[in-house]
Amino acid sequence: MVLKNYTNPILRGMRPDPSIVRVENYYYIVNSTFEYYPGITLARSSDLMNWETLPSIATGHSQADLTKAKSNEGIFAVCIRYHEGKFYVITTNFAEFKTFIITGKLDNDKIIWDKKRINIDVNGIDPDIFFEDGHTFVQYTGYLESGQKALQQVEIDLTSGKVLNGPKILTYGTGGRDVEGPHIIKNKGYYYLLAAEGGTGLGHMITIFRSKDIWGPFESCPNNPIFTNRDRADEPLQNIGHGDLFQDIHGNWWLTCLGTRPANINFKTFTNTGRETMLYPVDWDGDWPVINGGLPSQKVDLTKYPEHAKTLSEQNLSSFEDSFTDGRLSPEWISLRNSLKDRLSVKTNNLTLIGSNLTLSDLSTPSFLGIRQTEQNETFEVELNPEQCSLKDGQLGIAVTIDSGHFASLTVKKNDHDTFDLIKTVHVLDLVVEDKIAEINTLPSKFSLINHPATKEFVAEVNDQKLSFKVAAMHFSNEAISALNTGDMQGLYVVGQDTKMSVNNVKRFKIDQEQQLN
Repeated sequence: MVLKNYTNPILRGMRPDPSIVRVENYYYIVNSTFEYYPGITLARSSDLMNWETLPSIATGHSQADLTKAKSNEGIFAVCIRYHEGKFYVITTNFAEFKTFIITGKLDNDKIIWDKKRINIDVNGIDPDIFFEDGHTFVQYTGYLESGQKALQQVEIDLTSGKVLNGPKILTYGTGGRDVEGPHIIKNKGYYYLLAAEGGTGLGHMITIFRSKDIWGPFESCPNNPIFTNRDRADEPLQNIGHGDLFQDIHGNWWLTCLGTRPANINFKTFTNTGRETMLYPVDWDGDWPVINGGLPSQKVDLTKYPEHAKTLSEQNLSSFEDSFTDGRLSPEWISLRNSLKDRLSVKTNNLTLIGSNLTLSDLSTPSFLGIRQTEQNETFEVELNPEQCSLKDGQLGIAVTIDSGHFASLTVKKNDHDTFDLIKTVHVLDLVVEDKIAEINTLPSKFSLINHPATKEFVAEVNDQKLSFKVAAMHFSNEAISALNTGDMQGLYVVGQDTKMSVNNVKRFKIDQEQQLN
């Protein structure tokens, strides 16, 4: 059956700056990860609708050292390409202010990534890589001495990263602020230069330029910007920008880009799921690509794109569950800035996380193991193994965070009465609330975080009792509170070196309309 429509985003939760390359029958996508570890998410799909999360790429300090990353720093825009039997992933680690390439090679259906990176000496971010006739070109957002930004280009030696030619300015953009996210695509005898302008907020837009020569001069498309919702406040998707063009197995052109699904609460607009990955069919019969008729819609009508529809399968927006059945950690899990391997143990049907003296307010690596919030209405549920938990002077439970200045948690700690206190913590900039909400005789069997557009409800289940508190979702949102780079992460949280949290099962599932009404 040929698909008639599908719904964006295709990758939900914080998955910004998407870049896609096709290798044989699979499409591979990378996304920015900022201060989260491991760096550079990777997924693959055979139908562009259903994506398998693969292990992330940057796992060692020799690839990218994230330990000094502040909130919203770390791995910026990522680009993936395939050339002469190798994957090339190029990005910038803003915490080191280094631009570099990590190479990878397929080995029995797995990609083995080189532990050593190839550094490129450019003064900028958002790099792209383009190969032609034995030459390698890198395009990027260059920081100029005047304080301006421009899309620049260098030619490099692919083995050493040494700059051979350039830098040369390709374009200052169309006049929108923060010209970023370049990608070179060769088609119809032209080098097309895709760009993002307007900042990554409500003014975000995709523009395009072309030249007969890769060094320019580049002419601007007369219809720039070619894709944006900056003047469509009523559209459910906003902040559309930072795209990449690619072809499917049948030769059809597509655009992947980022966007957000903001909630509108009491005339206020904010986002908890961060910037996500969108997909749109492209008509490139003329001189310039036309993306989905020029409209960044949430629901994509494929009746005008029958050839594109042949590539796609039915969309399955599945829930997440990890019971640690094979004794391994799902690649969906992330930590902050560094590995938790010395504090983390995964065995068959059980995960154990040992605490540290660091908290989510520290620009370091607290004992927080999280997954992305992927829906405005969603439940995150943790089944505890109380008999295997250990509490002395610390706390264990669940937390949500968007950056080091905005997080909340529901934890349990031992008191002087040989029972336990249930603790509510809310940290919003310099306002910190820490309250005891209940005294309990035993550890909870389950923690839950129930996300709604306006609220987040933390719940602890103790015997047959549910103890909870609510907090405004706006406190952990983009646009309203935090920078737009990241999104909400929800996860296990342990404070105190003598504290151990044991978990048997973790679920994340969408709350449907009927559940909301109940």
